[in-house]
Amino acid sequence: MNNDLDTILKTLERERGISRADMLATIAAALQTAAKKSLGTSGDVRVEIDPHSLSIKAWERRVVDDGAIGTGYITLADARRVNPDAQIGDTVETEVNPRVFGRIAAQTAKQAIVQGMHESERDIMQRRYAGRVGEIVTATVLRTNRKDIICDIQGGGEAILKGRDRMKSDRYNVGESFRAVIRFVGMEQDPRRLDDGESADGAPVVMHGRQRVKLIDEPANNPCVKLSRTDPLFVRALFAEQSSEIKDGSVEIVEIARQPGVRTKLAVRSRSKQIDPVGACVGSRGSRIRQVINELGGEKIDIVPWNADIAKFAVAALQPAMVRNVDVDEQARHIVAYVESGALTPAIGKGGINSKLAAELVGWSLTVKELTDEGETEEELAARAEAYNRSLAAQTAALAEALGVSPEVAADVAAHGFLTPDGIIETTLAEFVAELGKSEEAGEALPAVGAGDARAVWLAAERLMRERTAAAPATAEAPAAEEPPAAEAEPNA
Repeated sequence: MNNDLDTILKTLERERGISRADMLATIAAALQTAAKKSLGTSGDVRVEIDPHSLSIKAWERRVVDDGAIGTGYITLADARRVNPDAQIGDTVETEVNPRVFGRIAAQTAKQAIVQGMHESERDIMQRRYAGRVGEIVTATVLRTNRKDIICDIQGGGEAILKGRDRMKSDRYNVGESFRAVIRFVGMEQDPRRLDDGESADGAPVVMHGRQRVKLIDEPANNPCVKLSRTDPLFVRALFAEQSSEIKDGSVEIVEIARQPGVRTKLAVRSRSKQIDPVGACVGSRGSRIRQVINELGGEKIDIVPWNADIAKFAVAALQPAMVRNVDVDEQARHIVAYVESGALTPAIGKGGINSKLAAELVGWSLTVKELTDEGETEEELAARAEAYNRSLAAQTAALAEALGVSPEVAADVAAHGFLTPDGIIETTLAEFVAELGKSEEAGEALPAVGAGDARAVWLAAERLMRERTAAAPATAEAPAAEEPPAAEAEPNA
């Protein structure tokens, strides 16, 4: 028996879970591949390994032909030493010593065996963990590769914790243990969340839950089990550990929006009216949520009740901000939330994280606006001010045209509150001149108008109003001139 090979097979079966039969089949296939590169064989070789003695035997197939020359042919005489009934054109098998394969073939066999071990190990890991995505496991650091960590999972097998799946506060040395969730099992189309403004670099972008993700094809030599401490699945699994209501399905986590290490928002709902979904997650005096926060390194967590009414759901999602009211545009899937004066900063959050996660949780675009003390938004206030300025400019232009003064003088007069000729002559000439001579009123700077200009304006306004008064009776008597013919018609009737 090949004792060295037997020891290797037992070790692989015990530590890696690779069966003896699978490994022997891999070695046999590798030797067959090696034989094709050997100059001393026909290339058509069959290899068998005895599972008990581990002896290796190889046979090569050759065509019986007396005239042909080459490793793929054998003379009739030599063929009949193997098979007495052999005829020209038949194929016979002759035993070959594997040692004649040569150094290059041996190296090829070694590489194929190592590759076969990796593939067998990945297949085993795939079968073992395929149904455990979303489950929390304990892993021990074996080695590091830049930001990535290769670790041993409790229960057997290797996994990888990619740099993007670690929180910024995570620091692990070789031999240390940590907890993480199984995020992905497989070798292709690994989904990863896309942050705002990030390019997909040509990779296909899909909706994974309510998040934009791109699908990544990892190199084939990476472990097929990928762990994560940043994925929302980790938060979901942690709450399932702490809350029996979540574990038995009485309470459902509908949506999760997370900025790892900073803040997480959960939307929960209850399948029973007797169970408070938020209380089931928080626990008595915060006992349940405290365990989750400790595992996440102090990450803030907001738990809100899910609501089919998108407006009410958005108000809850923006906690801890106090929202006064919301406008919903269902066609554009956009929500505008209005908060009280001074509450804009907590509503948006540091770096915009609170409103960003609220929008992600709701699944609609979200804008937060601050109301003024008068109950208007800054935009509404600006629009009202703009409308007032347009009206003031129009009145000032009309005043300048009516009085025959320059636009500058009319603007100065309007600044003191005199917008019409009627308003000007409501004061006496002396009062008007004195009023326009003031340069400040109630702390507001005003243009000082000289006495000469002020007198000219007042006199122009007085003359205009006198002309209008003189014209008014004539205009009023015009219909009366037509009345006598109508009166004379009565006697004729």
